[in-house]
Amino acid sequence: MNKKQRLILVGLLLGLSLGGLFFLLKAQHPQVTQTKNTRIITTTTAMTQVFSALDIPLVGVPTANKLSELPVKMRKLPKVGNHIAVNFEKIVALKPSVVYVDQALTDDYRTKLQAQHIKMVTLDFTNYGTLKQSITQLGQQYQRVAKAQALISHIKLKSVNVSKKPKVLILMGMPGGGFLTMNAHSYIGDLVTRAGGQVVGANQQSLYGTPSTEKIVKANPDIIIRLAHAMPSEVKANFNATFAKAPYANLQAVKSKHVYDVTAPVFSPTANLKVKQAYQQIKEWLAQVE
Repeated sequence: MNKKQRLILVGLLLGLSLGGLFFLLKAQHPQVTQTKNTRIITTTTAMTQVFSALDIPLVGVPTANKLSELPVKMRKLPKVGNHIAVNFEKIVALKPSVVYVDQALTDDYRTKLQAQHIKMVTLDFTNYGTLKQSITQLGQQYQRVAKAQALISHIKLKSVNVSKKPKVLILMGMPGGGFLTMNAHSYIGDLVTRAGGQVVGANQQSLYGTPSTEKIVKANPDIIIRLAHAMPSEVKANFNATFAKAPYANLQAVKSKHVYDVTAPVFSPTANLKVKQAYQQIKEWLAQVE
């Protein structure tokens, strides 16, 4: 065998080796391909909006507080409840290939879905950054890379750098009169930070924490954002009753009337595609503080 023949043989063997390695890696990390038989269920309105924007068909969607919260083309699909009241009978009846669940709500679904041998996949919508990561993940999984890139570009935010950072307290109210603080790592807290504010009065180790009146009074926020997780009219009435009395009535934000009540679909505990609207509103509130 002459030198030229040996070089050709080495090149051929190298090509075969690389080819074998490529197919081995493909086997270990298979590309999920959506087919007409793929049956997908989403369990939050936020992820339903994302699937709709990426043009990924669904067979079931969550039961929203208002039908208008769901994308128009998906409003007639079967409803499977939500994390407050999951309709597992409906989920099972739809024979899904996969059920997508928010990472923060897995405990509400995992056991029963496993018992029915239904595949559950989690998506992280904790904040703006993880929302973008989830969109990228879905784009790659369902061959919607271009749509995913376009969607991420559409919701792109420009962070604000300011010397003075208004102090912002974020509260999430619940039916019954209770409320929790939300820290800088929460969805709304992340937007406040990007907009040039400083989140105060919360436990920085926990997204949602039990409010400390002493900590809130000491922080004396310039702005207070009050989110109603459900039943907004009742929650707002409870907030108003609490804020009419000391020590909340004496806070700078209350005295200067920089207290804002927010609700879905623009504001929510986790990220959604209304992020630019929420971000713009927060920037306007921060700009009002002298």
